[in-house]
Amino acid sequence: MLSVPQERTPASTDEAGSMPELLRIAAPLMLSAGSHSLMNVADRIILAGCSEDSLAAVTPAAMLHWTVVCIPLGTILYANTFISQYDGAGRKDRMMASLWQAIWLSLLAGILLWTCLPFSRSLLSLTGHSPEIIELEARYFNTLTVGSPVLLLATALSCFFNGRRRTTVVMCISFVSVFVNFGLDYLLVYGIGPFPELGIRGAAIATVIARCGEACIYIFLMVRSARQESLPLMSNWRLDTELLRKFLRYGVPSGLHYFVDYSGFTVFLLIIGNLSSRDLAATNLAFSINGLIFVPLLGFGTAIQTLVGHHIGARKIAAAHQTTRNAVVLGVLWTGLTALLLILVPRLCLSPFFMFAVNATGQGADVEPLVQTASKLLQFVAVYSVFDALAVVFSSALRGAGDTVYPMIITLLSSWLVMVLPAWLIIHSDHPDILKLWVSCTVHISLTGLAMGLRYRAGRWDKLRLVEDTA
Repeated sequence: MLSVPQERTPASTDEAGSMPELLRIAAPLMLSAGSHSLMNVADRIILAGCSEDSLAAVTPAAMLHWTVVCIPLGTILYANTFISQYDGAGRKDRMMASLWQAIWLSLLAGILLWTCLPFSRSLLSLTGHSPEIIELEARYFNTLTVGSPVLLLATALSCFFNGRRRTTVVMCISFVSVFVNFGLDYLLVYGIGPFPELGIRGAAIATVIARCGEACIYIFLMVRSARQESLPLMSNWRLDTELLRKFLRYGVPSGLHYFVDYSGFTVFLLIIGNLSSRDLAATNLAFSINGLIFVPLLGFGTAIQTLVGHHIGARKIAAAHQTTRNAVVLGVLWTGLTALLLILVPRLCLSPFFMFAVNATGQGADVEPLVQTASKLLQFVAVYSVFDALAVVFSSALRGAGDTVYPMIITLLSSWLVMVLPAWLIIHSDHPDILKLWVSCTVHISLTGLAMGLRYRAGRWDKLRLVEDTA
């Protein structure tokens, strides 16, 4: 029988706003978020040995998929809050009803995303990429889109454990999924043994199968927990329009924040594709490494949002400020150390992506030119990642207090006016250059971090109260 760690209830002896409190809440969330980043990186590592076109196509397709899925995903993730509140109040019936609303919403939203399938190639053709790359992008995007209901369902089921503070369970399942995805990537991309050689489509299929495995394990453990704890799992399966309205009210603004951010980066990446497949492949590598730095910050931001919201609701304003200050220290320390590695040993950071770059047929990505270009781009990542950490910390603190509109607006204006528009002008200039494009990206992220910090220092956020609305 499958066994998972049995977590104790988190200790309540940590001082409110203290560093131990922040670390205790943030560490599991960061590791869980980081594992999903590794799943994306696995596709790039395997495809680097397949072809340069496949490597160039995978990130734009993945980012386009994330762009269309992030709004429902952000909405569903808000089930964490409802499950946590009802669990703390001892309302097991409402807790399970909240879970079921997230499940129904995930399935409905995932099926609705299938409407994107007929338009994928037409949409991708607007990028100006070569027909070969567009076809590869469409194969990867369409396969992930077909699996969207599974992705959203696994997200909804994880809320049952995260909301009840059993985050070690989520971590374990996430890491199992990473290993399954990596193994299936190798088998399906190259056609090892009895498996067909599917190329970039095989990488997407491996990701969907890994997500299916996550959902199955979650269901098994959830049913077992329901039996052991006498939870009313099957008696609360019906739709609850009141809970659905709350998901839309609080989850959609968070999802929109993700959307305006990632859609801007998706368009930026598509613009870069107009230079050359090599510049696009180098950008994909740099963004993949950037993802290893940034994705754990998403889990870190969730912890900040949770703690600041808790302290604001309890009217512990000083603790909310102290939590944010501690988060700034940890965020800058994390990104500062990784920035040093990118500056001092960029080739070492890139080396895992070329593990399979040489194969028996002599095909694969042309390593040395890619390494040279990607090494230069990593210098930009080193600079803006520190500001990225500030943006995550301050925007999470603002959202935790209920100030959700300002972070979304700042991200919208900066990503499209400071990054996308200049990038479009550069690509249509007489001398377009990959380094000029990356300057616009760096300025955007730096300005976003500073703007979030200024909003935080204005102090309006700590006067907001949402407890009455969510009670």
